[in-house]
Amino acid sequence: MRTGPLSVFEQNLRSSAHESVVSIAFFALCIMVVTAPITQDGLSGGTASMTEGNPFRQLGYVLILLIILAGTGIHRDFRGLSALPGNVRLILAYCWLSIVWAIDPSIATRRLALTTIVALSVAIAIQSLGVAKSIAHVRIALTLALFASYVTVLFFPSVGIHQPEAGRDVALIGDWRGIYPEKNFMGALCAVTMLCFYFMEQKHLSFLRWIVIIAAFLFLMKTGSKTSTALALLALLSGHAFRANNHRDWPLAFAAAMTSAFCFGVILLWYGEWLMEPLDRDDTLTGRSQIWRVLIAYISDHWRLGAGYGSFWYIGGVSPVYDYAKGGSWFEIASQGHNGYLDIASQIGLPGLAIALYFLIVRPVATLLSHPAYNNKTGALFMAIFVFCVGHNFTESTLLSRDHILQFMIIVVICMMNTVDGNYRHQQF
Repeated sequence: MRTGPLSVFEQNLRSSAHESVVSIAFFALCIMVVTAPITQDGLSGGTASMTEGNPFRQLGYVLILLIILAGTGIHRDFRGLSALPGNVRLILAYCWLSIVWAIDPSIATRRLALTTIVALSVAIAIQSLGVAKSIAHVRIALTLALFASYVTVLFFPSVGIHQPEAGRDVALIGDWRGIYPEKNFMGALCAVTMLCFYFMEQKHLSFLRWIVIIAAFLFLMKTGSKTSTALALLALLSGHAFRANNHRDWPLAFAAAMTSAFCFGVILLWYGEWLMEPLDRDDTLTGRSQIWRVLIAYISDHWRLGAGYGSFWYIGGVSPVYDYAKGGSWFEIASQGHNGYLDIASQIGLPGLAIALYFLIVRPVATLLSHPAYNNKTGALFMAIFVFCVGHNFTESTLLSRDHILQFMIIVVICMMNTVDGNYRHQQF
């Protein structure tokens, strides 16, 4: 029996095998994320499934995490769990603390466990694979989802295109939704696909890259998702501006933007009811303004702690929405408030919102603007993703939203930045 040390060849072979295992697991994770709206339960009416998820989907994420842990060897040395960036650890810790006062701790725990599992899987996989391989897996998964959506629209139009449905907005009829239940997720996926392929360091396969970009843009236009279309263009411009301008000028502009955002938040907090009056028609912003009024009213009464993570929407009869909405309101069975910032504040309070914004947006963007290692197309991609996600959360709720594609991309970018920072510091010594 051989007991001596492994040869260099054997060590490299074993290392390659482990990396292949992590690579496959991370790609499976990307596929799980882009198909999440198809596999998750409890998003379309009915109280029976209102508080339950898909157990097979949840088991899938757990298995992926276990495979990644085994592939990286962290199951033998748990110090590797530090791969999760401090930014993400702190906000997740605060969310776990909110379980103490959550209206329904069991539902909150399940939802937060899924959020944590996805974030941890992403962090460990990216640390093992590196930025280039990781973003390549993301691009392939997005392309497959886009291709499947085109196939669905062309060969199964009754599925891939919104049809007349009882209780549904007639304005949706004819909008492309691809393989997903509704067009908004499809619009966000198309926008992210455009950004991921537009800002690429590689020069080869440029023809195929432009085919994907054009295909994603055309599908985005056919979804009729005005928010995603406008934000995609804004994100593209922001990425270009990030590369073109002198990085020494950015900190001042960033400070001015943060000051303006803080002032806007204070004004909204104190004069929210008055500002919402012009938006109080049923058809304004497709009904979002009605939901926002309910959220603002609840936050005004529970601004310190909120309802607890995942404990406002879709938790059955104990949901606070029933206390603040008029009886029989259509949004009593909504799964989100269509505003990520109001949703976070309603769940973990205004202090929690401040912590989430600082660690998920402000601090990473500040690092991005001041760090010389990001003066490339990868840095431009990171900036574009942040701009898109920040803007998108004004009309949709994706921040800290378990395995939503935009929450996934925020975690991916932060973990990639953590890897870039580590490599840069290592090169300095």
